[in-house]
Amino acid sequence: MAEPTAFGIDLGTTMSVVAQVNSAGLPVVLPNAEGSPTTPSIALFDSGHVIVGAVARESLATEPDSVVQLVKRHIGSGWTFDYGGVSYRPEHVSALILRKLVQDARLLAGPVTQAAITVPAYFSDPMRAATLRAGELAGLDVLGLLSEPTAAALAYGYDRRPAGVTGAVIDLGGGTFDVTVMEYDGADLTVRATGGDAYLGGANFDKALFDYFVEQFAAAHGLDINDPDALSIEEVTQVSQDWLLRAARAKHDLTARERTSVALQAAGLTLRVDVSRTEFVARTSILLDEMTEKMVDVVAAAGVTPRDISVVLPVGGATRMPAVRARIRDIFGVEPDTSIRPDEAVALGAGLFAAQRQLERGGAVVIDAGARDYLEELSVTDVAAHSLGISAFETSGGRQRPVMTPLLPRNTALPFFAERTFFTMRPGETQIVIPVLEGESADPDLCRRVGTVVIEHLPPGRPAHQPVNVTMSLNRDGILQVSATDVTTGALAATTIVHTYLADGGDDAADRMVRTLQVD
Repeated sequence: MAEPTAFGIDLGTTMSVVAQVNSAGLPVVLPNAEGSPTTPSIALFDSGHVIVGAVARESLATEPDSVVQLVKRHIGSGWTFDYGGVSYRPEHVSALILRKLVQDARLLAGPVTQAAITVPAYFSDPMRAATLRAGELAGLDVLGLLSEPTAAALAYGYDRRPAGVTGAVIDLGGGTFDVTVMEYDGADLTVRATGGDAYLGGANFDKALFDYFVEQFAAAHGLDINDPDALSIEEVTQVSQDWLLRAARAKHDLTARERTSVALQAAGLTLRVDVSRTEFVARTSILLDEMTEKMVDVVAAAGVTPRDISVVLPVGGATRMPAVRARIRDIFGVEPDTSIRPDEAVALGAGLFAAQRQLERGGAVVIDAGARDYLEELSVTDVAAHSLGISAFETSGGRQRPVMTPLLPRNTALPFFAERTFFTMRPGETQIVIPVLEGESADPDLCRRVGTVVIEHLPPGRPAHQPVNVTMSLNRDGILQVSATDVTTGALAATTIVHTYLADGGDDAADRMVRTLQVD
């Protein structure tokens, strides 16, 4: 029996998009119930239901305590949003956003239950695991996770199908920045290197304008809205959210115009501020420099030079800023390819990836024969965004010190498997705790502690220096599995690590609420 093609979901920091491959084999964006191709990734909690999208965004200034935004920046952490006596973790809020996206997409596509979800290339294992859980909490059969730049590259390559081409994706979204270098060879797409910044995106450019507004308002009226004695907490929150929205609109204006004007109001005072593109670029130069450094670093990690790259794809709405495109031209010496809309490219690629995974599972998908053949041949090879290893001890100068011992190096092609033998230090150990780390530093304190693997109930009286085998694997979606075996006894630790952010267990109350809340 024929089944509809699965959704490809770009679950963005500020905006989200859903796409699907149609019967002609073309990926198309599915607009939301309001008719817009993009949905703000913002949730407004209101008693027994949650409102996601534009209405929630408009409520930022008036109901700040009930609104959640930029939740993607917290995914995989212990951050919570407390409402109605329930503590919602980032994956809970993300699940509610996903439910809204899927509900709206089904108005056009029918009862689709399968989806692929994109994540930033730099996302760590806890971030990917939490995103996967968000999809499951939303009631989706998640076919896979795909890095956002890789998805954009898929969308570009689908029409052109280049061979022997080295390309780069520069992805500047609302809250994140990714750079990926890849090789095209017909139906094969191979990522060479990737990198990014979890806290660099269009929102940072908005904040630069917001700070300018604060300076100008203080100079004109002597009122600094950041001064805790100037306004109440409620007033500061409302004014800040209002000014940030105006800053975002000003940023958009300055993409097409050399100057814009913004009307500000606080504590009964008003001011009209003129902003030039030149002033905006000057105030965001440090952000542009950070982008430049990241682009150069990732290109070097790929083993190529900027001039070896013949195609540069700007992805994410923030790449429309003229200063960003100027930096791309300066580095690569080519014009950015804008043939695919920057804010839709990731979702379109995700739609192709979702259909490919469906076909791989043997799904009875009805699409154009040529498109089916290409998708069945399609091969996507991604890489590990971070080095993964464990904290172990080494002897140096007669002293022992902990070091990060990598088993899976950064930019290793996926899937990947590694195994290594370590030795216990002390006699009489009945429990072996293995910290799982992620990062590029040899100092464990400078790496992220992803979680732990524990071997328990070992017999007492064991001598020191007992062998322990540790295996690590990353599947093609970048999901980590770790196992450890005490060689002497054969005791095996669970292969699923306990993530640090979930060390205290799941919040069953939040899980239940996510499944029962009405989402509009």
